[in-house]
Amino acid sequence: MLTPEIKQAVNLALKAEIPFVAYVTPLSDVVAFFSDINIGVTSSQRRFIVNGWSAGSADEFIINDNADAKQTIDYVSSIDLSTPDLSLSRVWADTTTREEYETSLDAVIEFLQNHGGKVVLSRTIGGDASCVDWAEVADRYFALHSEAFRYIYYTPRHGAWLGASPELLLKVVNKEFKTMALAGTRSVDNADEPWSGKNIAEQAIVRNYIVDSLYDLGLNPSCSQTETMTTGNLQHLCTVISGDIETCTPEEILRALNPTPALAGYPLASALEQIAENERHPRRCYGGYVAIDSPNEFVAYVNLRCVSFDHNRWCMY
Repeated sequence: MLTPEIKQAVNLALKAEIPFVAYVTPLSDVVAFFSDINIGVTSSQRRFIVNGWSAGSADEFIINDNADAKQTIDYVSSIDLSTPDLSLSRVWADTTTREEYETSLDAVIEFLQNHGGKVVLSRTIGGDASCVDWAEVADRYFALHSEAFRYIYYTPRHGAWLGASPELLLKVVNKEFKTMALAGTRSVDNADEPWSGKNIAEQAIVRNYIVDSLYDLGLNPSCSQTETMTTGNLQHLCTVISGDIETCTPEEILRALNPTPALAGYPLASALEQIAENERHPRRCYGGYVAIDSPNEFVAYVNLRCVSFDHNRWCMY
């Protein structure tokens, strides 16, 4: 999916630690690439926005569309990379052991038995990245998940990440918004069976939380019929929620919806406290969002099914 030129631009931007993104929208096979370097050209007004887990606007980084793949290659070829920093920033290197995960689960289960609600724990798997060609990995990963928003990016704040997200957080076009409540998980092997009560209840929590949050903003959301969404070898329950955005901004909706109960839990405040107490690793970009902001459209996806990496290590969440 990545052209030879885009593959070269991705690897050179990683080597030079230049903010960049290569991405593909759902059901497309056209890879877009741009980097944020000062080459004296006018920006297209397209921006790629990265925001980390439960960190608010203070963690936002914006990559502006200032250079295409060829311009990025030409720029990197003109600069001295003989002594690069090669930091790519702060990859969590440890794999969550089974013992660690079960200890965290026991603590959370005890809390929920006493207080109710829902808490979503994550874990990490780390590995050696010293011989990885990340442009090739992105090429294969993008081809595997045509239904998802697929992306590889680098920012000096967050480092380098690769992901494929099926979960739309927010889309705004012509003053109309759309989001989705995506929760409940099962294998496609169980596609012929009815959804379990547990999965239906979990998805309802997420749907109701999103609807209530939008009402609190003065919006009047409407919900589609809940349907099954297949992504790779998994299925989820999905409700599309839409409405008119006249009374607020996309930024206000993002602040209200991120992080979602599907990645954190419910009630949100206590779920975040439990995650902070029981997860040893930082989530960083996992569970945050990535967004494309252009003059005619704003689209944000939850940062899921992702891996952070540097020149030595990778870490899947």
